[in-house]
Amino acid sequence: MSDTPTDPTPPEDPPNSETPSDELVFGPSDEQLKRELKDYAKALREEFAREEETSTTGITDPTSNAEKYTRQFFRQNLPDAAAQIVWLSCNSTSDSVRLRACQIIIKEALEDARAEGDPIKDLLSDLKKIPTATNLNKND
Repeated sequence: MSDTPTDPTPPEDPPNSETPSDELVFGPSDEQLKRELKDYAKALREEFAREEETSTTGITDPTSNAEKYTRQFFRQNLPDAAAQIVWLSCNSTSDSVRLRACQIIIKEALEDARAEGDPIKDLLSDLKKIPTATNLNKND
């Protein structure tokens, strides 16, 4: 007979100081999650501070001049707001929202149409005219 046992016993795991050996552990521990949460919070605070610092360039003290700070904030976010209005005019599930968004777009597009001879203004004035017999004969 050989000296090796017929049913080998698995080697014992090294003792773990964080968890007892009789407990199964899935995923990170509470301490690891707390550390990661702390790191995320620190990174978020740093990013917010950087963003606040870069967004207030040109304004010496945002709290003393709230109107100037607010207008600068609106100017910085104007492209996103305009894109959202256009998106709503095409994709909203509500007819009233689509109508209102389209009205805003048309109003803003016609704002520059004050100059004489503007093709958009001419087109709209032609559309407002009621067709009469003389107008119909003139186009033939």
